[in-house]
Amino acid sequence: MSTRSTISAPPIAVVGNINLDIKTSVLPASSTLFADGETSVAEIYESLGGGGANTAVAASQLGGRVHFCGCVGQDALGDRLEQALGHFGIVAHLRRKPVATGRSIALTWDNHHRHFLSSLPNNREMTAADIDVPELARAGCRHLYRADIWFAEAMLAGGNAAVLTSARELAIETSLDINWDPEWSRADSAERVRIRKAQVVDILPHVSWAHGNQRELALFTGESDAPDACRFLVDRGCGGVIVHRGARGAAAFTAREGWLEVPATPVTKVVCETGPGDVFSAAFMLLDGLPLRERLQECARIAAAHLQGAPNLIPRLA
Repeated sequence: MSTRSTISAPPIAVVGNINLDIKTSVLPASSTLFADGETSVAEIYESLGGGGANTAVAASQLGGRVHFCGCVGQDALGDRLEQALGHFGIVAHLRRKPVATGRSIALTWDNHHRHFLSSLPNNREMTAADIDVPELARAGCRHLYRADIWFAEAMLAGGNAAVLTSARELAIETSLDINWDPEWSRADSAERVRIRKAQVVDILPHVSWAHGNQRELALFTGESDAPDACRFLVDRGCGGVIVHRGARGAAAFTAREGWLEVPATPVTKVVCETGPGDVFSAAFMLLDGLPLRERLQECARIAAAHLQGAPNLIPRLA
């Protein structure tokens, strides 16, 4: 598979986080990482970060025409990330905020679990006023993907609804990534988590497709069974659900077709541990002309190729 495939689709818009990711090669899953001392790794490198930016880069690398909407700080790192988007062929719609541009340290263990240490002040500042949906429609965008829904309070409290409603009124299909809410890691935030989940449930009627990995969807819905978690979302207005299942493949759920699953494409060697979910979502948007089962199978193939580094669809920064 070449870096830029023959995928041909109308332009898409991605709305979400952008920051610098500092990544390490895979770490052994060991308690020594939590003790005083030092751990040597094969390499430490930088890439664009944020689910939104990663998805935009992957879509562009696949041959899509991509517009990215987000916020950066008024600093040199914001300039660098804007230039990186342009280097990857993405049309950037960035609003400058009077804060620092954020960074994340992405840790990946050899048991395939991950942990992010993040400071993202620029992404917290996003509001609905930063997203010009009519401008995206004029640019020909026919799909809007909302990533990183949890990070900006103003977006949770009405902003996401405003953006998605505007998109649907302009005949733009919408997708939502129900990813990990940082509040889920706190033991003292049960009521805050309940309110935040309710704010996302309220926008489901404006969502064509919800994406998430199986664990995230279970935590969000309170349903441990994957089809039941999907049914929870569809019953509350979502058009359909895409489930990223790792080594178990992928699945989709719609009211008309019910539960549909496909196996994972075999992976012989993992080279790019991070980003397969973002790659899968990017491919799904670009392959909307395919029947659903075939669409899932092709997305699984593309995600597997990324995992094997053939090609790495979220390349490191120079």
